[in-house]
Amino acid sequence: MNNYYSIIAPAKLNLNLFIKGKTKNGLHLLESDICFLELADKIFFKFNQKDIFLQKFKNESLQIDVENNLILQSLNAFRNLTGWNKKFEISLDKYIPIGAGLGGGSADAAATLILLRKLYNMEGNSRQISISDLYEIANKLGSDIPACLESKDLKLSGYGNKIRRQKVSNNYYYLLVNPKIKLSTKKVFTQFNFQSEQKLINKKSLLDNITIYNSLLEPAIYLAPQIKSILTILKNIPNIVTYGMSGSGSTCFGIFNDIKNIINIHKYFKDDYFIWFGKKRVYSVNRVRYSKTLENKF
Repeated sequence: MNNYYSIIAPAKLNLNLFIKGKTKNGLHLLESDICFLELADKIFFKFNQKDIFLQKFKNESLQIDVENNLILQSLNAFRNLTGWNKKFEISLDKYIPIGAGLGGGSADAAATLILLRKLYNMEGNSRQISISDLYEIANKLGSDIPACLESKDLKLSGYGNKIRRQKVSNNYYYLLVNPKIKLSTKKVFTQFNFQSEQKLINKKSLLDNITIYNSLLEPAIYLAPQIKSILTILKNIPNIVTYGMSGSGSTCFGIFNDIKNIINIHKYFKDDYFIWFGKKRVYSVNRVRYSKTLENKF
């Protein structure tokens, strides 16, 4: 019972985001092709006498509210569904930027639900929790969380609740550039205007058969002008395949055929920007691991 159970919570990348309409209750209808990256948070759970939340982060921009966050909300929602009142020491190793259009909070929530299901079902409770049960919780917690339960190449529609699998090539390398500006998804959507939307599809707008485009680019640039500067730099980097902005921003991405074209990329951007590069991955729901010690002690 003293083991630490851990799970990876990968970042989500919107290769495109098309706003298609708006429902009567104010939800935006969208279409989006997404994949998940090697960039990931890591969450540790250990059975404990009381709930404790700890966090490790490289800088203050990665700090979340330790008393009210999607990990704790997921834990409470799981308890409400199951009546299971086990207490935990929870440790979050945070790497995904916050308010960056990479679904970091949603990824943490989905990973928490997957881990809790594993621990609950291991106890041999009479009612085993299914993946469908997790989707029931996820749909109530946030529109991105069901997709993060999958953590695979996906095509989203509806308000993000309609999910189907697809295939994104594994041959590319992904560069992320974030100006360390947190953008509120709600504020970006509020700035969006169907009538004034300009299709700013760049000349390198295709990744195989996937169009790279984002309906929220214009409102995101209005709130964070640095995004436009980053995209201009990306456009002019030699050998880039395509580039764009993920989700509601402020993270921009570039896609390359060869990692050699990315290794010295820092010289193009400000020193204080968040920069990451690596590959996409397809994640299994069976990715909970355990150990007797906490990795990278908090």
